[in-house]
Amino acid sequence: MKVYLRTNPWLLAFLLTLLSSSFTLSQIPNSVTWSQVKQDGKGTIRIYWHESKPFIFKAPDGQMSGIEPEIINGFKTYLKTYKNIDLSIEWIATEDFGSTLSMISKNGVPGSFASSAFSITPERLELVDFSPPYMADICVLITSNDIPIVKNTEEFNHVFSNLTAVTIAGTTYEQDLLQLKNNVQVGFKVKYIPSSENILRTIESMDHAFGLIDLPVYMMIFNSNPGVNVKRQNLFSTSREGYAFIFPKNTDWGEPLNEYFAHKSFQPNLDKIMAEYFNLELYRFIEHLAVESDDQVELLTREKEIQYKDLQLKLDQIEKDERSQQILIILLVVILSFMVVIAILYSKRKQQNAQIEIQRKNIELKSEQLEKRNHQLVTINEEKNHLIRILAHDLRTPISHVQGLTQVLMLGDEKLSADQTLIIQKISEASTRLNKMITSILDTDAIENDRVQLFIEDVAITPLAQQVVRSFEKQALKKNIEILFKADRDHLVKGESLFLVQVIENLLSNAIKFSPSDKSIDVNLRAVDRKVLISVKDQGPGLTQEDISLLFKKFQRLSAKPTGGESSTGLGLSIVKKYIELMGGRVWCESQVGKGATFTIELAMAE
Repeated sequence: MKVYLRTNPWLLAFLLTLLSSSFTLSQIPNSVTWSQVKQDGKGTIRIYWHESKPFIFKAPDGQMSGIEPEIINGFKTYLKTYKNIDLSIEWIATEDFGSTLSMISKNGVPGSFASSAFSITPERLELVDFSPPYMADICVLITSNDIPIVKNTEEFNHVFSNLTAVTIAGTTYEQDLLQLKNNVQVGFKVKYIPSSENILRTIESMDHAFGLIDLPVYMMIFNSNPGVNVKRQNLFSTSREGYAFIFPKNTDWGEPLNEYFAHKSFQPNLDKIMAEYFNLELYRFIEHLAVESDDQVELLTREKEIQYKDLQLKLDQIEKDERSQQILIILLVVILSFMVVIAILYSKRKQQNAQIEIQRKNIELKSEQLEKRNHQLVTINEEKNHLIRILAHDLRTPISHVQGLTQVLMLGDEKLSADQTLIIQKISEASTRLNKMITSILDTDAIENDRVQLFIEDVAITPLAQQVVRSFEKQALKKNIEILFKADRDHLVKGESLFLVQVIENLLSNAIKFSPSDKSIDVNLRAVDRKVLISVKDQGPGLTQEDISLLFKKFQRLSAKPTGGESSTGLGLSIVKKYIELMGGRVWCESQVGKGATFTIELAMAE
């Protein structure tokens, strides 16, 4: 075979080409059209991205953050709410800005998007399609602090001919810079930096440098630090249509994107996003400038206002420092006064020793009395617990009889009136609640007295959790609540099946109790760093910080109340915490008032 290939170079070239083509095709993701997603009611899109703060970046916890991921998440919510479509999103990081653009323009796969604060330009419109813009795109000229403010093109040609321009290849910054170089015929040098770096910060660290950057980025940095070591020149600012997401040409994803951007919910949601990642007031100011693009006076006024506020803050800080110094001097005087008093008291120490000895003996006597009293209290508590166990066990039998009798009555041949049936149902429900309360009391007592025996083993948690979810669907249906279950894959954890079922049942029961009608509950399983996380998220009234601090204690009454008048013993979450800790895991709650609550269990993954 080797001899044949050596004597047939055309065949070898053909095989290499075939292998290369197969490899290239394997890298192209499967396509998904909007029509296909509408028909299936679900689908997955891929978004290629490169970091560009605050537009898109990865947070320390590994979650996608920034203005653009929040807009995409809003798009996902919009499709679910208004079109009942479940959209999954796969985020794929790229090496640089240029490769992000080329993934869309060259592959052209439907269902692929790119996100990295892309400006809408005529050149790019020939290669890709754009969503509607979500923010104005204004580019301004900045220089290092050693460069004077120039007033006209003649001064610009004189001052900038010996400067170094800083830019990033493949961006509109580079395009505008090269166009400026051609227009003014100035032979300045160009320095290229990686797309992961920041043009403003690079210019700030240099002398005799300048560059073109986005006005929103400049204003955000300037607003947070008016003392930033750069200057903004009033010449050669440019304005484009705006920033947007890109996707391949000749695909049908423009339809849902245009509908989403035009929907009444989009702008209020965008305002919230800008308030979180940018600055809502600055965002609206820049949107206004995009309309009044020649209004340099208003931009200068805004910069002066920011500088004035910063100066006022610094003056206030100086006043605070002066007051602190005065307080420190007063404290020193007070300390010196105390030292004088201590010196006087020290001379009377011998006289006080006798009194101290008497007090010490009194304290010892009281300590003995307290110890006896504590022993009595421990004994009384043990007797109380013993009495509770006896009562709980003895009550179970008659309550079970009551339950059995109600079932017999309901199954009897004689016809019961509606009122009689309702009374029997109420008796049955009351006896069921009593049995659950007794079970909770006995479970709590067993845990606190170390009578719980766990047999830790490898447990397939995914089917176990799914089975519990199914058992609660009828209960949730009474309030028209949908339980959504999702697991990234099957998981094995270290634990005991019986107690894991009880833990998940408690969390699901609480979620249903505190959820209003016509809402949903999310149950998610995922793996993180050799741990398996099980989260139960409701859309109830949420919890205050005070509520969260009391959640896992016994017999607590919280500000949030069950939405359907359900009862609660106040023991369920304390039992959950004890069982999870006995299995070597942990449980916690994340919540805000009015935004529901998420309970999360963390267990060790089985080897």
